[in-house]
Amino acid sequence: MRLLPPEGALSGFGRPGAAEAGNGTPSPSASDQDVEIGEEIRKRGFRRWYERQLIEGHAYLVTAFLALILLLAGYEAMGVLRGSPLYHVAVVGASGAAGMLMWVSWRRFIALLARAELFANSAACPGCKAWGKFDVLAADSAGADEPPEAARPNWVLVRCRKCNERWRLG
Repeated sequence: MRLLPPEGALSGFGRPGAAEAGNGTPSPSASDQDVEIGEEIRKRGFRRWYERQLIEGHAYLVTAFLALILLLAGYEAMGVLRGSPLYHVAVVGASGAAGMLMWVSWRRFIALLARAELFANSAACPGCKAWGKFDVLAADSAGADEPPEAARPNWVLVRCRKCNERWRLG
């Protein structure tokens, strides 16, 4: 379990127009690859995090669909065009790469969608039923060697902003 910094430690974090985190250092960019989910939710808020997960997941779905079209076009080209053996090797290689891209994109889409839905299903406060209005207290940290498909963390400990009820997402 990795505890996140106290609430006041990130005074400008995630607020529009806040260029600094209160201590003179710039706030982390949204493109940081190693930011954990608990920190992302704290920085963006749950609703924006959820929306971002859905958009990113559907971008992977579109990528998988386009790779499938490329794979099928390569398969079709093998039967129609008569060319040198080098051409056929190139088409088979491109089709194989498209197939691998399709598979990886599809798996990533499923993982992102499953994780977003897992957290969204438990995002309503048990006390006041407010959806997505909470502060992150702690999160189960993912290991550096875990692939994104592992859908970590398994849980995020949160507190409702309205009634201060605590519960776990996930």
